[in-house]
Amino acid sequence: MGVTERRTRTQEYLRATGIVALAVLVCLALRSHLASIDVAMLLLVGVVAVAARYQRGPALLASSVSIAAFDFFFVPPYYTFNVHDTAYVLTFGVMLVVALTMSRLTARIREQAEASAEREQRTSALYAMDRDLAGAPDVATLLTSAASHLGRAAAGRARILLDEAIGRSAGMPVWPADEGFESPAVRVAATWAYEHGQPAGWCMPSCGEAEALLLPLRTVTARLGLVVIRPEDPERALSDAQRETVLALAELAGGVLERRQLAELSERARAEVEAERLRTALLSSLSHDLRTPLGSIEGAASSLLEQPATLPADIRNELLESILDESRRMTRLVTNLLDMIRVETGTLAVRKSWQPLEETLGVALLRLEDRLRAHPVSVRLPSDLPLVPVDEILLEQVFLNLLENAARYTPAGTPIEITAWPEQQAVLVEVADRGPGVPAGEEESVFGRFFRGGNTEAADAGAGSGLGLTICRGIITAHGGRIWIERRPGGGTAVRFTLPLVGPPLDALPAEPVER
Repeated sequence: MGVTERRTRTQEYLRATGIVALAVLVCLALRSHLASIDVAMLLLVGVVAVAARYQRGPALLASSVSIAAFDFFFVPPYYTFNVHDTAYVLTFGVMLVVALTMSRLTARIREQAEASAEREQRTSALYAMDRDLAGAPDVATLLTSAASHLGRAAAGRARILLDEAIGRSAGMPVWPADEGFESPAVRVAATWAYEHGQPAGWCMPSCGEAEALLLPLRTVTARLGLVVIRPEDPERALSDAQRETVLALAELAGGVLERRQLAELSERARAEVEAERLRTALLSSLSHDLRTPLGSIEGAASSLLEQPATLPADIRNELLESILDESRRMTRLVTNLLDMIRVETGTLAVRKSWQPLEETLGVALLRLEDRLRAHPVSVRLPSDLPLVPVDEILLEQVFLNLLENAARYTPAGTPIEITAWPEQQAVLVEVADRGPGVPAGEEESVFGRFFRGGNTEAADAGAGSGLGLTICRGIITAHGGRIWIERRPGGGTAVRFTLPLVGPPLDALPAEPVER
């Protein structure tokens, strides 16, 4: 028992005696007007008051002092413990039984109320800590929050040392060379707590001479570190309820920390597996999709080399155009694969500037002029369409992928329509065709990696990498917009995306239009 606790218990006994003395003085002042039974009832009221406020010991003292005072002051002959009327002996006995019973029942009720209040405080502390730890964005914030709750519960300052921060020398832990471990007693207690997995130090049976409380931070399966709590007042001992609360908080912190570490390990492992799967899929796609254009280029080039003089001019031009077309196709495939890697790894950097939409769209249409020759393309952009804050290179790639998909998955001769209009602080763009359309239920699936549509009449359907729409979604999402697909009445597909009108200040626009 600490000095502070002994002082508190002594004060309780003195106050219990004072309450009984007050009841006796009131009865003495009214002795001429009160019967013996009335005096006994008033003294019992004092006993109940003591039992309701203090521990069982002070209540028993109050009961004994009340009976003695009743005999000494209110039973003739007064001011002596001699009893001439033996009937008072029964009164003393009944008074003693009633006083002890009432004090016991009252003390039990009070103890139950105190235990309930302690459980409520412990539950509240655990809930508050669990809530804060669950919201911690990283391990460092989690440790800071846990230390704050532990220090508050123990009326001191707490710090948490993780296992990886604790060195080892000759099989023994090496503690930091700072003021927290300058005392040999603290180092001994820390080593004992760390090695045995039991609390030690201040207010604990083991190594109680240490000036700090050392709590192992561990779970059933792992040792995570050590909690060091330095009390603000080392002379004040922790109550049993406070000690249980601190131990429960330390156990909760260990469990949450272990789950967080396991979750991070699992996430890293999942990311590594996903990255490896993506690399494998990209390499597989690259080897598959490049085989056809490489074969075409090789065949055309070998024909030109083997028969340079005998080939007619129109055949030579056709072979040269084939080499050029297949080279461009390879370029688009490699570009898509590289963009896919940037999207998946989160390294897609968007450098926005305010641009007229028709300029970026015009560049994409010019680059796909030969590819779109079999499809009439109509562009409807309102004259008052505002500038849009975009990365023109990335947006150009979006138009290239959408237009190439429209040409690939629709029969020759079907139109492609490009429309844009302002809508709710954004510009909405639509690329629509009159092909077979996306099958019902696959409006979201088409944005998955390596998805190739099969419902088409086009000759080169399925020749793409299956990454175009995935890349488009990554680019539009990086711009803060969204992209989706709608089935058109009468047949066909409409791909829509939004470009929010949020970007750098308008004064960042160049004074003169930039020549492309």
